[in-house]
Amino acid sequence: MLKIFFKLMLCVIVYAAAFMAANALMPFSRGFRELGVSENSMGMLFMLINAAWVCFTIFFIIRNSHWSGVKLFFVVLFVMFFIQSFMMQIETLFFADAFSVITKTDIILIMFAGLFPLLAATPLLIKFFQNRDVAAETTKIDIKSAAIKLGVIGIIYLCVYMVFGYFVAWQFEDLRLFYSGSPEKLNFFGQLVNNMKTNPAIYPFQILRGILFGIFVLPLQNMIGKKSAFIISVCLVFLCTAAMLIIPNVLFPDTVRFAHLIEMTSSMLLFGIISGKILWGSVTKK
Repeated sequence: MLKIFFKLMLCVIVYAAAFMAANALMPFSRGFRELGVSENSMGMLFMLINAAWVCFTIFFIIRNSHWSGVKLFFVVLFVMFFIQSFMMQIETLFFADAFSVITKTDIILIMFAGLFPLLAATPLLIKFFQNRDVAAETTKIDIKSAAIKLGVIGIIYLCVYMVFGYFVAWQFEDLRLFYSGSPEKLNFFGQLVNNMKTNPAIYPFQILRGILFGIFVLPLQNMIGKKSAFIISVCLVFLCTAAMLIIPNVLFPDTVRFAHLIEMTSSMLLFGIISGKILWGSVTKK
């Protein structure tokens, strides 16, 4: 057990170092760079906590997978990058007008910066923890079943997003000021109507995000044979989106970041459980 712990800690350090290096070397805009890194003395600790969560997530997937080697590496990389980086930053792009300190190119660069720590730490995690003696099973995706389930997940995500967005995040006055410029708080249905008037694209956009969340974790079922392990893996991966908010950043004031952290942790845990249960069975053995 102690040996596993130290190997995992080494992977955490490698991930954190690659994360810092990638963000330091990315050609961000001058205005974004001049903002600098947060002066919070706990910033390094928060970065290590995020790295530990990501590495533990990959560790759990690897230990419960019947795949190994290059095939395992590319699936883990695909799932982690698209959930943790791509899905987070397409939403940042959608709300880009709220971020006066950053350009759209910066957002795309932030997205791709998330690829490098995964490239550094994932091979190490696979080398240390893959199940070498487990034979891979041949599987086939039931396309019709998966398509129906993904559509349902898209609708569910919209509902989860709106409910937690209002009853958790929107209860913080600083967050309302950040996004709307006003402390005014309408009731839940009033806010839904207001969204329809001011930003109607948010509804199809969030349905699409829900479908994409399902698509990007579906490959995990190909390589994880137990339902409970699959659902836990989905939850861990989805919660990586919340773990990123632990790290202080220049995009959000601390109170806004904290509001989103609570919102994302609770909503993505629930969404992960629901999605895992719905998606299980979309892949069958040949």
